[in-house]
Amino acid sequence: MANFDLRLATTTDVALLKGLVDATPQGSDMVINFERGANFFDGTQVVTSSPEVWLYCDTKKQRLAGAFSIGTRPVYVNGKKRRIRYANDLRIHSDYRGSRGLLRIANQVKKRLGEREWMQTVILSDNHASLSTIGSSRAGMPAYHPFGEINTHMIYIKSSKPALDMGLTIRQAGSGDLQQMQTFFEGEAPKKQLYPHYDFSAMVEGNAYYKNLSIEDYFLAFDNKDLVGICGTWNQKEFKQTRFLAYKGKMRWLRYFNNGYSRCFGGIQLPRPGETLDYVLLHSILVKENQVDIFRALLRYVYNGYVNKPDGVIVSGLYDQDPLHDAYRDYRKESLRSRHFLVSYGDDPGKQLDKSRPLYIEVARL
Repeated sequence: MANFDLRLATTTDVALLKGLVDATPQGSDMVINFERGANFFDGTQVVTSSPEVWLYCDTKKQRLAGAFSIGTRPVYVNGKKRRIRYANDLRIHSDYRGSRGLLRIANQVKKRLGEREWMQTVILSDNHASLSTIGSSRAGMPAYHPFGEINTHMIYIKSSKPALDMGLTIRQAGSGDLQQMQTFFEGEAPKKQLYPHYDFSAMVEGNAYYKNLSIEDYFLAFDNKDLVGICGTWNQKEFKQTRFLAYKGKMRWLRYFNNGYSRCFGGIQLPRPGETLDYVLLHSILVKENQVDIFRALLRYVYNGYVNKPDGVIVSGLYDQDPLHDAYRDYRKESLRSRHFLVSYGDDPGKQLDKSRPLYIEVARL
């Protein structure tokens, strides 16, 4: 029987992690891999501000059998800033699936969480294998408590749309806006449940949690001199890529039909095998009193600004019951649904959360 070890990853494990990522694509007719660039930790430090990556090693064969991340990041829980774990990047090599690897990993997570701590995780709604596993109630596995569903939209950028006159002034942010942006965030972000805490001064100083972000990537909405809305754009291609490895079966010819249709009517251009999808992420969505018209105007401004840029898609998502979600209806898009869970070995943490606060999760940090 093989011997296994669980240990914390270090920066010396970059090559091991890249090999595991390359070996764990997803899909059948359309084979996709969610990559992390040359340095796995660049992407991990964006997902969690205090990363904690674990390696599941086959010590007999001297190979990496799996990996997972349960780092922490600051979010607002019932209006108070707390560090909460986010479980992500669970990858198990195909040679070790169906073994006791998942239970070994779960036991390690239990040691880290204990009975009182809990963590967030997100699973695609059509990932039936994962959803079946978490619902199996196997001994040693934590409980996954449903806490909202997310709609992530891939908005096609084709041609400009009429500007929306909401009586607002919308413009790109600059260095002189830093303090006003921070004050606005600290007033509005705690009103949402699980909204990230952001420190814009840390971004300007080059903190890894804000990799490749600058103040000019943000857009501001003003009502006279009052800041009433913010959102940002983020190109993460340097450290997180969606690579289309192969098309099989009917997708080999459906790709050509899709791309021809998309060129005429707008839509995602499926890349050639081996290439990556170009997109920009919309993030840090926050408006005064959650007013949808403010977000609608911001989204329109950002969309029109990307018409002549190489990124063909804006990716943005919100919980499906967030009133701001109505702003997406004006755009041609493809949508993915995901399920959000609070994971614990103790009581359901959702019972302690104020459900009157709109839920938020940063799609750019999944």
